[in-house]
Amino acid sequence: TWGVCKTFQGPNCPATCGRVLPDGRRVVVGYEDGTVRIWDLKQGNSLHVLKGNEGHQGPLTCVASQKDGSLILTGSVDCHAKLINSATGKVVSVFKAESKPAAEEEAESNSVESLGFCNVMPLAAIGYLDGTLAIYDLATQTLRHKCQHESGIVQLLWEENSPVVYTCSLDGAVRLWDARSGKLISEYRGHLAE
Repeated sequence: TWGVCKTFQGPNCPATCGRVLPDGRRVVVGYEDGTVRIWDLKQGNSLHVLKGNEGHQGPLTCVASQKDGSLILTGSVDCHAKLINSATGKVVSVFKAESKPAAEEEAESNSVESLGFCNVMPLAAIGYLDGTLAIYDLATQTLRHKCQHESGIVQLLWEENSPVVYTCSLDGAVRLWDARSGKLISEYRGHLAE
């Protein structure tokens, strides 16, 4: 049988992204005003709210969680990704766009578009609209590799059992990257017609 549908009352703005955490008891939601909320699905209340300096300075574009749900990554149009402890709601680290666009208008159009965690190594990948794939070492919270694409990254996905990340970009290519070395493994292109 179907259960009762619940409505979660967040800030007075649209939710832009969300993900049910692996424990099935919580959901992380990102909002247009830069707020991040971790909700208790059973009780329907906010467990943690990150806003202002703790949240983002622009609408959220994506969220991801580690396989065990202990860490969350949030991405935004403010070009920042925040690593958050899901149990405490505290920001562990902030990853900023490493690229330096030549024109100011390019900098304004850059954003975090996709992100995710590696299941077999303490790594996270962040894909930016300017075409940068940033791979971070979570143990040291430092940039490990920066891999450049011809155009913006719109989606990324880690292989389930290896440190290989797939990226999809606006140029129509799917690329496979070895996160250990930062080297391109292969590239696939579809048709070029509009």
